[in-house]
Parts: sequence; C-alpha cells; structure tokens
Amino acid sequence: VVRRGDNRGGDAMKSMNDTCSSIDAGGSCSSSLSSETYLDPSIRSPSSSFSSSPEVAAIDFIGRHGSRYFQQQNNPILESIQSTFGTIRNQLQANSMLPGENILPTFVSGTLAFYSTAFSSQFLQYKFLKMSTGTRPTILPITVGAITVALGSWMGHLAGLGTTAAWNTVQDAWNENKLLQRLPEIGGIARRSVEEMTRPMKIFVDEAGLNERERKERKDAWLHAGRICILGLLTYKAIFRSHYSSLSPSSYTARGSFARIGIPAPPNFNYATRSQRENIERIGRWWGCHTCGSRMIFSNLKKNVPKFHGDHIPPVSVAKQINSRWYRKPFRWKVSQKFYPQCRNCSNKQGGLLSKAISAGHKNLHRVGGGEESYFHGKRLRIGHLTGGAVAAVSIGNESTSAKNEAELVESTHERGRSVQDWLVGLSTGLKEQIKILLR
Repeated sequence: VVRRGDNRGGDAMKSMNDTCSSIDAGGSCSSSLSSETYLDPSIRSPSSSFSSSPEVAAIDFIGRHGSRYFQQQNNPILESIQSTFGTIRNQLQANSMLPGENILPTFVSGTLAFYSTAFSSQFLQYKFLKMSTGTRPTILPITVGAITVALGSWMGHLAGLGTTAAWNTVQDAWNENKLLQRLPEIGGIARRSVEEMTRPMKIFVDEAGLNERERKERKDAWLHAGRICILGLLTYKAIFRSHYSSLSPSSYTARGSFARIGIPAPPNFNYATRSQRENIERIGRWWGCHTCGSRMIFSNLKKNVPKFHGDHIPPVSVAKQINSRWYRKPFRWKVSQKFYPQCRNCSNKQGGLLSKAISAGHKNLHRVGGGEESYFHGKRLRIGHLTGGAVAAVSIGNESTSAKNEAELVESTHERGRSVQDWLVGLSTGLKEQIKILLR
C-alpha cells in the first residue's frame, strides 16, 4: 500500500515492479499492477501500468488516515458530447467546409449585407407596420424576424459570392495602383456572378414556358436558396443565440430586443429585493439594458450607485389592467412578471409614456411604448448580424476562387450547399443515435 503524501511514490512503484519481476520467474506475481492495487492518485507514476480495460468501473484509493478515495470512470454523457464535437470537427475537415485563409473579405461582405437587410426590415416595422417586440400576437414579430434572418442570409450569400468572384481582380488592381480605374470592371464581375446565381430562379416566368433543362435549373436554384435560408436560421438561433423578435424595435412596455436573462418577480407587484437588485445589476452590466442595450459603461454615475433598475415586464400598471379582464378576474388568473435590467433613461421614458396613457384613460396599456413610440436600434451592430458573414463563409468557402468563370463559381457553390445539407443530415442522425444510447 502506497500512502497519500509519500513523495517516494515513484520509487516505491519501481521497487514493487522490480520485486514482482524477480518473483515472476516463479510464477507467483505479475510485473504490472492489477486493477485491485491500492494507490493514491496524487503520486501515480506515468510509467506505472494500470488495467485500462473498459470493464473496470472504478479504482479504490487509501488515504493518509486510511480513508478511501473513489475515482469514477469518465462521465458517459461528457464522453458522448466530446465524441460528437470530435465527429463534427472531423467531418468539417473531411468535407473541406472549414473556411480558408482568404475568407475574410467574403465574411465581411456577407455581414454587411445582413446588417443592411436587418436595418431595412426594422425601419419598415418602425415607420410603416408600427410593430415592436410588444406587438400582439407575439408570433408576428417572431415571424417577421425569422423572415428577416432568412432574407439577410440569402443577401449575405449573394454578397459573398460577388466578393469572391471579384477578389482576384481587386488584388491585381491594388497591386497595380489602379483600384479606382478598375472599379467598373470589379463591379461588373460581381454583378455577373450574382446574376448567374439568380438567373435560373425565373420568378416571374410560368413553368409551362420552360423546357426540361430550365425546369431542372430552376428547381436546383430554389433548393439552393432554401438551404442557405435554413442554414442562416440555424446559425442565428443556435450559434449566435439570438431571438428572432430581437430584430423588431424595442417596446417600452414589453420584453425588449436586448433582453436575455430575467428574474421571476413576486406576484404582489413588490419591488425587487436587495439580492435581486444585485443580480439585476450584474445582468445589466453584462448584457445591457433590455430596451436599448446600453451597458452604461461611460455613465457619469458613481461606482456605488446602481446603473440599472429592475423593470417589471409587463409593467405593474399593464399587469393590473390585464388581470382585471373579464376572462381572467373570475378565475384569478394573474399574468406572470419578470425583472429585467433597464437603464435610467429608458425607465424614465417608460414612466412618462404610461403616466400619460393612464391619465388619458387608455384601455390597452400594453400597446403603449410600441409603434413609433418604440426604441429604434437598427443602426446598432449586433452579434446576430454576423450570421450573414458566417453563412457566406460556409456556403462559398475558399475553393470557389479557383473557378474560371461565373457558371463554374455558381456550380461549385451549389455543390458546397449540397455538402452542407448532407453534413447537417448526418449530424442530426448521429445526435439522435447518441441520445438513444444515453437513454438506454
């Protein structure tokens, strides 16, 4: 038995192995330690030989005072997760779907295209549709946000395609100091590649007027567009952890576009407790105000002064009005509330809007703070906007730069899209199998 804390553990191991080796000639001892050997893990020698058989579930250890230490085998769930991520990495490398070294221009152009699409969508909601995160039913801002993400992903893909097609010409023009003179040529190359991608779609042409080859091209083009949109939706939601409704203007009386983490509020409309206020302050400093996204980094407030208020969502006056509805009051069906961090400016704005609406006898206070009264944040660059760049990088890649003309570039992009689809299908199948194994 090797005791815990014995610095001579390595020497003891060597001595025991030498002894066993000398006895082994008589057949009474093995030169390697069996799985039943008691050994402290803190002095395990790298040269020691343990039984690594998968049947061995655990190893007992005796401590300095005779206490036993029990080391479990690796967690099967952790092993499954590690195996899954290893499979993903290997499949990405095997299918050459990892971005290349010169992918940055494609990524930047895709991100800017997605940003422009998101800005246009939010401006349309703000000025014309009068929508916000508080619009009822809540499925409306979610649906508009999902459509915006799908369209932004497609625009990012097209922008990345044009950039990839013209990038070699851009580099040549830069080296020749003729970038401005060759701008029309560069723009023409990018435009022709985008036209080649969208040409077979033939949106305004009846299928009866197409021959068999054109029908096949049209089908492939729309399938490719569908793959890009689905890839964008998955990337925006699963990779960048963003909400589709966050692309709508922020309502001052509903969950804002920047809301991430909320704390359940008491049902009696009380203010946040001290511990809740401390948590709200930490959430606000990390994620920002749920309405405008400000983290109050450059605020002139003192360090010991809270920068964020615990905002009831829905606000107390709104919740009381909803609870008094004829279909809620008899059953005492009360709306649940949460605390979200809100900066002082947005809190004052919210208070002013509700006070004015209550004085005017507004019967639908949940609509206050929406529409043109909501907070427009379309100019703000957010992490979800990187979806366009990520989609462009994955769907176009770096090998497409070797294409000789626009047709070859588009065809290689279609092939890459099909590879991404096959990879996602294989990944989902593998995950299902892993889950089945864990549930057995």
